[in-house]
Amino acid sequence: MCAVCVSPVSESWPIFILCDAGVQRREGQLTETLRSHRIPFRVLETVRGASPVGGRARLHRRAWRAIRGDDLPGAIIIEDGARLSPDFVNFMSCGGYLHADLTQLCHGNGRVWRWGGCNAADGVRLRPLAASTGLASGYALSRRGAAHLLRAYRASADVAGHEETAAQALTADWPCDVSRMGALVSVPALVEAPQWLAEASPRPEPRRAVASGQWNDAVNARASAPVARHARTTGGLRALARETFSREMTQGI
Repeated sequence: MCAVCVSPVSESWPIFILCDAGVQRREGQLTETLRSHRIPFRVLETVRGASPVGGRARLHRRAWRAIRGDDLPGAIIIEDGARLSPDFVNFMSCGGYLHADLTQLCHGNGRVWRWGGCNAADGVRLRPLAASTGLASGYALSRRGAAHLLRAYRASADVAGHEETAAQALTADWPCDVSRMGALVSVPALVEAPQWLAEASPRPEPRRAVASGQWNDAVNARASAPVARHARTTGGLRALARETFSREMTQGI
């Protein structure tokens, strides 16, 4: 019996592989891993002639609509050319995708809260996001999460004041701050972004780690820092808490 069969719920959570139309699928580690464990998947293709960036964003929305239109409880969405970590199948067999409406299995540079989270499988922990992170190349999305993202997209498209803003809304990884919908992120990442997308994602400047004995001083310093004062006036308590009680998370498996 394959490992994924341990979780019967996974049969109703299909895996969607997103692929550019007219481009030969990258028959590599992703599909080999799924086939070797007898995990079924479906391929969704972009419209021929669509731009790589805009077509990619529309394809993600098509997958969200498929979840709702097919009355699925959710789906795992992965971009063609991505690579799976050895823990991915174990995560699936344990039903690790059931803990939240959105669980990012691939992430860019972001922030996670210093507390909370849960174990999804041996060696895999899910941490709550403090702020949205890009590289949406692999994630688990529930039907309720799909409905939320589609509503957010429609709202962002409706309020777009000019053509440039509308274009940004069409190509963004997420149409809203997904941390506000209780999104989780897997640590370590279970999906490695396609090379072309990972190279296009900006990396943060390195920051000096704070020793444990300096934690209280660091908290006090952050609370009085200009960015924290700005957060109090513009972003409210959530922004201040995020600056003080979250930590940076770098991309990659």
